[in-house]
Amino acid sequence: VAEVLSAVYEADFLGFSYGFRPGRSPHMALDALHTAIMSQRVNWVLDADIRSFFDSVDHEWLLRMVAHRIADPRILRLIGLWLRAGVFESGEKQETDRGTPQGAGISPLLANIFLHYILDLWAHQWRRRHVHGRVVIVRYADDFVMGFEKKADAEEMLLALKARLAGFGLT
Repeated sequence: VAEVLSAVYEADFLGFSYGFRPGRSPHMALDALHTAIMSQRVNWVLDADIRSFFDSVDHEWLLRMVAHRIADPRILRLIGLWLRAGVFESGEKQETDRGTPQGAGISPLLANIFLHYILDLWAHQWRRRHVHGRVVIVRYADDFVMGFEKKADAEEMLLALKARLAGFGLT
């Protein structure tokens, strides 16, 4: 399942997304950030980490996002079953309706799919529509940095970002 999803989504993921992707690394993300900051006018920086992201991913939203590009009901069903499988704590099964199971190989890919839709595409479009100066974005998993030329752009993005994340149950 991970190979199918990766083959489909790697072509979709934006260039500023570095986390858990083939041929990309944390060092490459840092290099991209360094290059962008040194070559463009960056006067204001927004450094963000989505709080408890991997434990907070909404299954229903995630499945909708996967279904946007994956039409095979068998794959969608498998992902749904896997997400809702629950975890054993102190010998008791705990049901889950949020989060991606930690340690599972497909979790980082599902996280990237989720973040592609709720953050990457949104930030890319927001930047085109609302920004008056230059903006750079680099994301590694649920950590990301945005650099702004103008303070007003940074302040507007911070407010818009908080509202966007809240709409998906994230902070």
